[in-house]
Amino acid sequence: MSTEPIAGAAVATGVAAPTSAGLRPNAIGLVGVLIQSVALIGPGVAVAFAFGPGITYAGGSFPLAIALAMVGVLLLAVSVGQLAIHLPSAGGFYTYISRGLGRSLGFLAGWLSIPAYLLFLPLNLLAFGFAGQGFSGLPWYIWAIALAIIMGALSFFGVRLSIRTLVVLGVIEVVVFTVLSVFLIAHPASGNTLAAFTPATWAHGRGGVSGVLVGAVIGVLAFSGFESAILLAEESKRPRRIIQPVLLLAVILMGAFFILASYAGLAGYGFNHIGTVADPHSYLGDSPTPWFTLGERVWGKAGMYIVGLVVLNSLAANVAAGFTAFSRVVFAMGRSGALPSAFGRVNRRFRTPGLALLVGVPLVIAFALWSAAVYGPPPNSFYVIVDAAAYCVLTTYVAVSLATPFYFLRERRQDFNVWLHLVIPIAAAALLIVVLAAQLLTAVSPNNYPGILPQYLGLIIVGGWLIIGVVWLLVLRARKPQALEAGAQVYLEQP
Repeated sequence: MSTEPIAGAAVATGVAAPTSAGLRPNAIGLVGVLIQSVALIGPGVAVAFAFGPGITYAGGSFPLAIALAMVGVLLLAVSVGQLAIHLPSAGGFYTYISRGLGRSLGFLAGWLSIPAYLLFLPLNLLAFGFAGQGFSGLPWYIWAIALAIIMGALSFFGVRLSIRTLVVLGVIEVVVFTVLSVFLIAHPASGNTLAAFTPATWAHGRGGVSGVLVGAVIGVLAFSGFESAILLAEESKRPRRIIQPVLLLAVILMGAFFILASYAGLAGYGFNHIGTVADPHSYLGDSPTPWFTLGERVWGKAGMYIVGLVVLNSLAANVAAGFTAFSRVVFAMGRSGALPSAFGRVNRRFRTPGLALLVGVPLVIAFALWSAAVYGPPPNSFYVIVDAAAYCVLTTYVAVSLATPFYFLRERRQDFNVWLHLVIPIAAAALLIVVLAAQLLTAVSPNNYPGILPQYLGLIIVGGWLIIGVVWLLVLRARKPQALEAGAQVYLEQP
């Protein structure tokens, strides 16, 4: 693998001299960057598997809960977008928080971003593998390993090829679920109702104001990954102009899609058949997802296979987008010297972070194999990885929200706007702290789960990773302080 080191010393303004040895500039436009965000959200996977916990609390009012979650995530998107205008960097939150809250906290944010993007990948490998095993009879790990290698290779062979593939995969999953949702709403099992958009009380699910609020808190996690567009800033055209609208578009489009699909799923099954996880003839108890049944009701036996293939398609797209996001964060930290400098080199031909992908692919395969060996097939093999990843994601979301006012007050006071740069970021941070607490306190204990409960083991894993990060931070401060300074630099020419 031929690589070139990153050159370019930082200048006083915080913008490093551009270098031809970095990521490929101007490789993708607004649509490509938008697809990266949408693919990492994983709309098909979210609709098929992520709504259940929220419906358990909100009941038939989950569409309202998702709408509220979208509003909360939009607050975060506004904060992130304001920073993206001035700090286009492959480091994303690593750079933003370094400039807003200081170099040390910025390093720790980058350190947490590594598992934030990495840990969602083995989840997709597990889901893809066991689904493939169900279709073919081949062992799940063959499907999982093949997916990891193919999507890792796709990410290595250039961002243009990766994004073009994501465009095709992303359009397929959104179109199929949208068409199916329209059919379900047109032919509901027990009628349509506007009560789904009110804090109504339902036979199953807590419902009411409290149930809807808890459902909204859980619903926020369905949007995780929307921010990954910022990691393509150095490879996109006019990043200072397009990244902010992409973030807002991703949240609004996916929010509208989630509201439509969540309502359609409940209407298609019947609002009087929400049920519980113990009832296999209800929405919540239909395993592995009620959407296989819904697809079969609309399109016959073929519908079940269509939905299954679309879910596999969504998982594949999510893995490709995840490798792209993970490799950019690792690349940025290697370029600054916060990680070994070899991670900050790109392949000479494809201009992609080859070493990050070379390390990342076997790591995610190992995590998937470990989780399945210890906890068995999904969903038990999901829980601890989901919790650990969620803690990392939500912590960095809180930190970047708090970084926004500090950055503008310290470096761009002339542009400071009370609403954009103080009220909205603080509101987003407050909401995310509630989500973080709910992730720990409202988690349901799985049945027949061995060892420490996943919400606590996930916290231990993240805490251990953070302790290692603090130790490494102290080493950098003592021996290589310039690496922390470099983490705050922007390696992109001014327009």
